[in-house]
Parts: sequence; structure tokens; C-alpha cells
Amino acid sequence: MTPAPLPVLIIGAGPTGLILGLTLLQHGIQVRIVEKDPNRQPGQRGAGLQPRTLEMLHFLGVLDEVLAKALNTMPIKDYKLPGGKEVRRTIEMSPFELPTPTIPYPNAMLLGQYNSEAILRSHIERLGGKIESGTGLLGIEQHPDRVDATLVTKVGETEKTETVACHYLVGADGAKGIVRKQLGLSFIGETRLEGQALIGLIQVQGLDTDHYHQWGNSIWDNGLGLMPTERQPYFSFFFSSEKVDVRDLLTDTAGLREAIHNACERDDLVFGECEAVTLYRPNIRVVDRFGKGRVFVAGDAAHVHSPAGGQGLNSGVQDSFNLAWKLALVEKGLADPSLLETYTEERLPVIAAMLQKSTRLFDAMRKSKEEGWKRGGDLRQLGVNCRWSSIVVDERTPKPEDSESVNPYGSGTDGDLRAGDRAPDAPGLVPVHGGETMSLFGIFHPYHHTVLLFNLPTQETERVVDAAKKYPANTIKAVSILPQGTPDSEAVRQTDLVLVDGEGHAFAAYQVSPQKATIIIVRPDGVTGGIVYGSDGLEKYFRVVFSAVGDAA
Repeated sequence: MTPAPLPVLIIGAGPTGLILGLTLLQHGIQVRIVEKDPNRQPGQRGAGLQPRTLEMLHFLGVLDEVLAKALNTMPIKDYKLPGGKEVRRTIEMSPFELPTPTIPYPNAMLLGQYNSEAILRSHIERLGGKIESGTGLLGIEQHPDRVDATLVTKVGETEKTETVACHYLVGADGAKGIVRKQLGLSFIGETRLEGQALIGLIQVQGLDTDHYHQWGNSIWDNGLGLMPTERQPYFSFFFSSEKVDVRDLLTDTAGLREAIHNACERDDLVFGECEAVTLYRPNIRVVDRFGKGRVFVAGDAAHVHSPAGGQGLNSGVQDSFNLAWKLALVEKGLADPSLLETYTEERLPVIAAMLQKSTRLFDAMRKSKEEGWKRGGDLRQLGVNCRWSSIVVDERTPKPEDSESVNPYGSGTDGDLRAGDRAPDAPGLVPVHGGETMSLFGIFHPYHHTVLLFNLPTQETERVVDAAKKYPANTIKAVSILPQGTPDSEAVRQTDLVLVDGEGHAFAAYQVSPQKATIIIVRPDGVTGGIVYGSDGLEKYFRVVFSAVGDAA
């Protein structure tokens, strides 16, 4: 008897693949995650975790473990040469910001990819998943109802091949991965000849751990950068040189130590073991579409660029978060497969804008301009949006006719909250029937929609509750949010939660007047999917998203 196809096969176990796998497992979707590298050692790559990524890790329930190991971002000491000891200037990368009611994690954090992957792996294993190391993809063949993937696993000196049937396959296998090539997707962009550098880890004694340290013109143009890590005495390094061919140092540890020592001219520093040394070449590319048929790409498999601005890993996390809930609804038979087309629709404009930003920063860093090191602002990714999306519904602010008028990175700069924007947090919510004070971020989860009911009259609340009941249990969570002093009612009690906005943060964050009945629909990826004024608008949104359920539910 032929086994039933696996729901989702994920190729690649970096952060993008692990986030996707963990999110799908939380939806109750079976996944298989394979990783070609038998001994994955990513070192400190992708160390910068932006505030929006921290929010997503919070929704997944892993943030506390991340913050327990992560470091704060730090200022840069730029040293004079020759000599290498006198500080030429100190650059503040990201001025520290205090949390606000709407933004609880305003500052980026630093955690090596090796540690972030280990945390994600442990949560996947707790849900019964596992990562198969040493197993790679040889090829794929698409059919109307499935994908046949040929996998190869190395066992000692032998190789074992197998064919796995799956409903969907996602390539999170990096820039050199096979999935994008198998699909024949265009990888549009350029490869820069300049800016080639070595990156990796090196043990250093004699440097303070409160600063990022750099010498030379630029770390991408004849320079050296050393950043403290949570794995002391290891520092991550970025090294480029006109004096030596850095490619020759990939496997020459003694030569690499000597070259780094010569670059900083510091006799007081002691350099030790090196780890995870790789060559970086500036590639600035993005696919023309994020999938074809039943196969999709995410993270570096879909877009590559300079690490300037710390956008790469974070963009991959958002790819996975956007795709996961849509895959889950389709796999459960609740949404038509056409929902998956919105993955490209929503992510491609964001990535195009991100490539422009990271490239400008890279060029500024190569020229040793201080603005190349400035962080914060849009780079926090809190303004990433999909206001133009075909599946968002906004009765308060109609969608623009031309998507070109929308800044994919810049929602919030106009002072409006619109459908397609990040859903803000709001603390100080008091359950009317007793219990601890809550925040919206404690209610949002990646496996259900959250419907926030502000000021709804009794009859309209009943209609919303009835509409939500059309859909399977646990896919929609209805939450009534009341201003202080609102009388209790039986209709309000029918929602899953009834909360009083004790400090007014929820009404303020969602720009709701205490006199105006408003419904906010928050998607599983923490995006405001709908802003509507009654049950008709709510049903309009869910008819599109739960398209396989429809009015017959």
C-alpha cells in the first residue's frame, strides 16, 4: 500500500526552514525537515535579530530563551592606523529605545545563528519533529496532486536514495540551494566584483566586549572588524584585504591569524582558534516569483544581499511566517490553494525594497561613511506591510489603487494604522471575569486569527460570534475589548475573551474611537488583515481566507 503523501517537506534547516517547520507543527501540520550539511556550523552569521523578528519569536514561544543568551547591540570603536590603538571615532549603531505600549521590543539583539538554530531545534523536537542532517535533495517532479522529491542520505561511505511524496515542498536551502534551480526561477540582480571578504569566528584576548572594533578603510574594503559574541572568548570577524588573497586563507588558520594581526597592528591582542570561516561575495539578487505549483522558496533561496543592515535572516523569518499559516489552511482543506499565490504577492515588494536599503548601506560602509553603520528606523522592520494585498479588507482606509504608492517598509510613517500593517501590542487589558492583566501579544498566536471587537452593540456581537462559528474550532479567537465603565452583557460573554482596556492602549493603538464600533482582524502572522465595521465586513474577509469553507460551513 502506497503511503499517503507527507503534508510538507522542508529542504534546509537554517532559521528560515526551522521557523517554517515550527510554525507548521504548532498548526498541527506534519513536516519533514532535511539538511544537506551533516555537521551544520553556521557560527555567528545572521546574528542581528530585529525587533519584528523578536515579536515573531515571542508569538512562537521561544523569545525568553533567545533573550537569555542574546547580547545588546553595541557602539563601534573605529581605530587609527598605523598603531591601531587610538580611537578615531565612536559610532552609535542603534540608540537604545525604551519599550512602549505598542512596541515591547524596540531594540535589535545579537545572537549567533548557531545558538538561535539550537533553540528552534529544541522546540521542534518538543512537538515531535526532528531535523535529518546529512540528507539533501537530488531532484523534484511536480504532479497535480503532489510533489515527488528524490532525497539522498550519506551513511558512512555509502549513499541511500529515496523518493518522498509530499503535498508541498519548501526550499529554504540557501543561495546555492537546488530548489530554486529545479523550479527554473529567475534570480534577478548582480554579483559585485568588489567587497569580497572572509567572515567567521576567532578567539581574541585583550579586547573589551562592550564595543564592536574596526580598523582600516572599511570591513568590506581593506579592513577588519571584530564583534563580541555570547561565546567568549570568540569574536566574529569580517576581513578584507588588498595585500593578500583572502581566498587563500580559508583553510590556512595560521595565515589567517597573521593577516588579522597585521590588519589591526595590535601587539597587545592574542588571537587563537578560528571557526566557521567562509568567503563572502556581494550578491544582490531576488527571484521573480516565490514559488511555482506546489513548490516554494524562502529566505536566502529567494533573495540574497549584503549583510549591511541585518535584514537577511530577519526577512527569511518573515517569509516563513507569511507562508506557514497559508500552507496550514490549505493543507487542512480550509483554504483554496489560490491563497498560496499571495505569498509572492505580499513578499516580493517587501524584498525589493529591502534590497535597495541594504545595498545603499553596503555602498556607504564600503566608502567608510558613518551613515552606513546607522541602524534603527525602517531596519527594525516594524513598518513592513502588505497594504496592497488582495486578501486584506480595509473599510476605514480604502486600499490604494496603485501599489506603487505604498512603501512596503514604511507603514506607520503616515500616522495611520491600515489593513496590511503590523498589528501593534497593547498591555493593561483586564479580564472582566477575573485573572491576570493581559496584553494583545499574549493573545496573538501563529495558529489562529484573532478578532478584536471594539464597541460592538449586542446584536452585532451575536452576528460576529455566529459568523466565527461557521469555521472550525480554534481557527478564530474572538476577543471583546471594552472601554472602562462599559456594562456587562450576555452577548459580549459569548466571545472567547472579554477584556477591559484599563489603560486605553488598545483603543489608542488601533485608532478606535470609544463611540465607533470597529472590528480588527489580526492574522496568524501578526498582520492586521482586516479593519471593518460589522459582521458583513468580517465575513467578507473570511470568505476569501477560508475560501474552501465558504458559506456552506
